[in-house]
Amino acid sequence: MNLMEVPLGRHAPGIVNVIIEVPKGSNKRYEYNAKRRRFYVSYKLSISMPADCGWIPEAIGEDSDRLDAMVIARHPTRPGYICQARPIGTLRQKDGDHKVICVLLGDEKYEHVQDISDLDNRLIRRLVAFFEPFFEFDGWFSRTETFELIKHSHKRYVEIHGEKLPDKSHAELTAAVGIVPVIHEDGQEADLVYEDE
Repeated sequence: MNLMEVPLGRHAPGIVNVIIEVPKGSNKRYEYNAKRRRFYVSYKLSISMPADCGWIPEAIGEDSDRLDAMVIARHPTRPGYICQARPIGTLRQKDGDHKVICVLLGDEKYEHVQDISDLDNRLIRRLVAFFEPFFEFDGWFSRTETFELIKHSHKRYVEIHGEKLPDKSHAELTAAVGIVPVIHEDGQEADLVYEDE
């Protein structure tokens, strides 16, 4: 299954699917090549990723690109991992390349987090500090405003692509995708990506 065929999620916007591109702690920027169905290292990051980073499928952001998401969880995942996450807010950027902030569904450490204001201030500062050198920070969208952003982004996707993808359960999605290969700078293939690579 091509990761571009993953649907938004049955319970969106309250719970969405997120496809992870860069795991928490990684200093490598991975990008998905839909034609080859693989992740490639596109460049090295100057600081490590503060949370799992990826995109919300079937959602086109205001910048006309996939709607980006950061998933906060106790443990990092890997490129190609499809997780279910609860959006809690959005880091707004003046260029429209907003980052939806989510918590991993079922992670007991973050069960109490309902809105961006429930997050630890240190974690919020780390998220902002990671993107500040690249983008002009423009405040936050609340959880309610984030739900509207996801709805509008999904509507934009349907207008461009003409149809909504069929819904699938999380188990069906992960079984269909399996482990997506990752190609490193040296051309070697690895199935899993670990923080210390």
